[in-house]
Amino acid sequence: MLAAALFAVVPVVVPQDPPVRGQQLVEVTRAGPNQFVSNMRSTQNGLCPTRSGGLFVVLARTTLSAPIGAPGASSVGSDLELWRSDDGGKWVLATSMPTRNDGDAAIVPDGDLLACAWTAGEGKTFGSVYFQRYDPKAKEWLGQPELLVGGVSPVDQYYCSDMARASDGSLVVAVGNNSTAQAPVWNCSWSTGMRWLPQGKGEWRLLVQVNKHPYGCCASLAANGDTVDITYRCNPNESIHGLRTFDCRGGAFLQSPEDNAAIEPGERFVANVGVLCMDAGGSRTLLHVVGDKEPGRGELAVSFAGGRNKPRTTRIAEDPPLQAGNENPVHFTLARGPANQVFAYFSKLDEKFAKLWQCVVEDGQPIAAAKVVAEGDENAFQQLCGMRVSEVFCGMHVATLGRTAKVPGGVVSVFGTWPARAIWSKARKG
Repeated sequence: MLAAALFAVVPVVVPQDPPVRGQQLVEVTRAGPNQFVSNMRSTQNGLCPTRSGGLFVVLARTTLSAPIGAPGASSVGSDLELWRSDDGGKWVLATSMPTRNDGDAAIVPDGDLLACAWTAGEGKTFGSVYFQRYDPKAKEWLGQPELLVGGVSPVDQYYCSDMARASDGSLVVAVGNNSTAQAPVWNCSWSTGMRWLPQGKGEWRLLVQVNKHPYGCCASLAANGDTVDITYRCNPNESIHGLRTFDCRGGAFLQSPEDNAAIEPGERFVANVGVLCMDAGGSRTLLHVVGDKEPGRGELAVSFAGGRNKPRTTRIAEDPPLQAGNENPVHFTLARGPANQVFAYFSKLDEKFAKLWQCVVEDGQPIAAAKVVAEGDENAFQQLCGMRVSEVFCGMHVATLGRTAKVPGGVVSVFGTWPARAIWSKARKG
């Protein structure tokens, strides 16, 4: 017995990192010395939970021929990566998109699967848009990438703007075109098109142009029951945030031409970017710039509306250097909140993107003054992407990109309430 006791196995206790709890910023990944990383743009659905469990963030990683800043450093390829976490505290690489030279992407939960739409060059110098489903449980792609819209040349190419899933299971993908529009689909360059996959069908409907007025760019999508709202900047009377609603059951738009989802142009104007989000009651909030055609009086505002009602606009933050017009700011976004709330997240150009602000908005009105929830170095929060999926409220709120002097290639992080939980529902029609 003594000999047996002498050779008994003593269990080794490996120290574990304490669980991440409460509201804080958690790093997902960072660039290597010869890389750039980036989250998705503020208008895109670039992070979400899945019904089968797990949180996902999609990001882009570009590899250079030499370290950043070295003479002659150039891109040798780019990939889109899906990163996964059980509760937001620790992130691992799940997979990469099965194409080459990838760019923009949008992801949404699709039953127990993850629906993915993205831009890829596939060895060419111009972009096309692809679609494929990923199975989080089996940890594998289903089938092969499906070409939704094929590019032809550097001036006739396409990119994934955004994607949404209606409550009946239909998928809508918004596609942006380039500087040379090709009839008969397009009547204008820098416009938004749409393809639609009806629930239970295996074939996508033909591409159609969404915007009726010229230059309908920077589309942002949000589902509301069996309909999907599509907003974009277009150019009647200077510029507005146009809105068209697609009825997935009827297979038709409800407006022609578009409604205005924000302020009427007059003394003040909007920029190209507007971020759309539905609350649990099916009301629409759009976060956008209000400003002049030159710096000095820039503000961030939310325009709120239920159903087909006219929007009501409320300013939530001042950022004087912001200006309206043909500008593409990416430092503000929305995240789905509980009940009738949405979370507006933003940094400020006036603060050199060094602080992450949060403003809780309910029925189009801030419930309290905006507050700083995270701070960093200059450019620590230069690009934000919110969790805007209509059918779920999640503790994961926003993905951030920081490109600072310490890490010029970028750090992608997520901010939320950890451990993140997901509460699933169906948005009612407003």
